[in-house]
Amino acid sequence: MFRTALLRSLVANPALKSQARYLSPSMNKVILMGNVGQDPKIIQFDNGKKLATFSLATSRRYKDGEGNLVEQTEWHKVRFNNEKAELVERLIKKGALVTIDGTIRYDSFNKDGVEIHTTNIVGTNFDIKAFPKRLNPEEQAEGQSGEDA
Repeated sequence: MFRTALLRSLVANPALKSQARYLSPSMNKVILMGNVGQDPKIIQFDNGKKLATFSLATSRRYKDGEGNLVEQTEWHKVRFNNEKAELVERLIKKGALVTIDGTIRYDSFNKDGVEIHTTNIVGTNFDIKAFPKRLNPEEQAEGQSGEDA
C-alpha cells in the first residue's frame, strides 16, 4: 500500500518521474556492530577464490521486570568472499570491534537425511572500530595500513 502510494506520488511529480523505476520493491540490508568471536577461517578454492568466515557477537542491555540489568548476546555467522575475504584474512582478528554491512542469507542442506537450516550474514563491507587488546600499538598501526608484518 505504502509503495503504491509512493510510486503514484513519484509519477505525478515530473521532476521525480524518472526516479520511479529505481524504487526497489524489497530490500535485504544488514548493519551489525560487534566483537569477532574467533580468528577468521579461510577456505581457498581450486579456482583461487577465497571464503572467510567468522562469528560476530552483538549484545543488547535491558532491565528485566525486577529492575535488574540483563545483557543478551546474539552470535552471527559472517562470511566474506573473494577480495574482501583476503582483507578479512589480513586485518580481522578475534576480539576486534567491527561494523559489518551485508545481507541475510538463509540456506538449507541435508546431512544424514536431516534437513539443516543456516542463517548467515554475507558481508559486503567492514570497518574495524577497535583492534583486539592483545595487539601492541606497532601491530595495530601495521594492521590499519594493510601491510603484512
